[in-house]
Amino acid sequence: MSRNRIIAIVLIIFVMVGLFAMGKVRQVRKVTKTTEQIHEEMGVPVQTAEVTVGPIEDTVSVTGDLAALKSVTLSSKIPGKVTQVTVREGDPVSRGQVVVELDRTDASANLMQAQAGLQAANARLSQAKTSAAVTDVQSEAAIKQAKAALVAAQANLEKIRKGARSQERMIAENQVTTAKANLDNAEANLRRYKQLYEQGAVPQAQLDVYQTQYDVALAQYNSAKENLSLVEEGARREDVRAAETQVTQAEEALRTAKANAAQTDLRREDIKNARAGVAQAQAQVAIAREQLDNTIIRSPIDGIVSARMTEPGQTVSPGVPLGEAVNLGTVYFEANISETVLAKVKVGDVVNVKVDAFPGQSFIGKVQRIYPAASTNTRTFSARISVPNPESSLKPGMFARGSIISASRGSAILVPQNAVEERSGEYVVFKLEGQTAKMHTVTRGLSNPEFVELLPPTEVGPGDTVITAGHEYLEDGTKVHVGAGK
Repeated sequence: MSRNRIIAIVLIIFVMVGLFAMGKVRQVRKVTKTTEQIHEEMGVPVQTAEVTVGPIEDTVSVTGDLAALKSVTLSSKIPGKVTQVTVREGDPVSRGQVVVELDRTDASANLMQAQAGLQAANARLSQAKTSAAVTDVQSEAAIKQAKAALVAAQANLEKIRKGARSQERMIAENQVTTAKANLDNAEANLRRYKQLYEQGAVPQAQLDVYQTQYDVALAQYNSAKENLSLVEEGARREDVRAAETQVTQAEEALRTAKANAAQTDLRREDIKNARAGVAQAQAQVAIAREQLDNTIIRSPIDGIVSARMTEPGQTVSPGVPLGEAVNLGTVYFEANISETVLAKVKVGDVVNVKVDAFPGQSFIGKVQRIYPAASTNTRTFSARISVPNPESSLKPGMFARGSIISASRGSAILVPQNAVEERSGEYVVFKLEGQTAKMHTVTRGLSNPEFVELLPPTEVGPGDTVITAGHEYLEDGTKVHVGAGK
């Protein structure tokens, strides 16, 4: 048999097989029933569960991370070279404990220089105070002296202007009278003794004594008359002018003394400037001392070193992290709460917290605070949930899940969560009655991930069978058949 005939026979066989298969397919299509036909004949396949009575807790599921209220990143306020790091990861630290030390050479020198500047400023202030005190004393003494001189000059001028007083005039007249009487007596004695001398009754020496007495009496009489003449004549113009000049000079001296007293104000300004210099020097000392203190980095909290980020010999800059410390006793759960369930949550609610790092273990916490602002990206609110951590097993950064118990009921009508469906803004449940699904509108009460409480009044009660799967295809009165899963 030729090759072409063989090929032709094979092609004929393939064609016949294809036609036969097409015929079978058409027969199958003719006998296959539609889903609607099957549902009408057998009912919509569903799964069911029994309505029960029992306790329920209304819970809100949340997720988030563990964090710590006392967690710090240690850094330096000043640039410097690290000379010592006293801790490593996992070491306990107490508040105020030295963690990192920087080179103190420059800071110590700056402090000594600032302290020397403060001493100099204090010396200037002391000098200014002493100068002011001396100036005050000198000015006061000069003013008092000038006032006294002025008073004396004014009194002398007044005395000269007024002339002799009546008492002085009377004294001068009495002096003239007395002197005249003494002169007359001396003259009489002299005449008598001259006669006796001429008669040779007395010696020359005795006559000379009486002559001398006469001369003295005459001189005293003339002096008394001159003095009386001066008293009667009064002060001379040149004496008045001299006294007035003395008054003018005394007034000028007083003005000068008062003008010099203005130096006191200058000395007080010197004191103010010196005090300002002291204050500035004190500020420099405080800054230098703070810079020296900043070479020591201390832990501000009690806790555990969680990271060591520097080593001796490294040059650091302000703000660069040098280490981290955390107080594990302040660990809390920072949960994210959806705005749709925020109204259910309140401070004080109990929270069942589970951490992925400890599967099968639960931690009981409480809602401490609900932050007032929501995230604009996720529309969730953050809540701080306290979690006891006595063994320090919980660490910041761990992922956690929580169930916030917002309310509880000791006895409630319970249906599975997936038995309740929302339609047109209402909640409905399909109850199995024979082979028919009966739709009932219900009111939800408390709920958790497993169950929903049905609030009275309701036609769904304990022992009833409700549809938990397949109800999305049902209407009131739809025929159903229960499949596996009941």
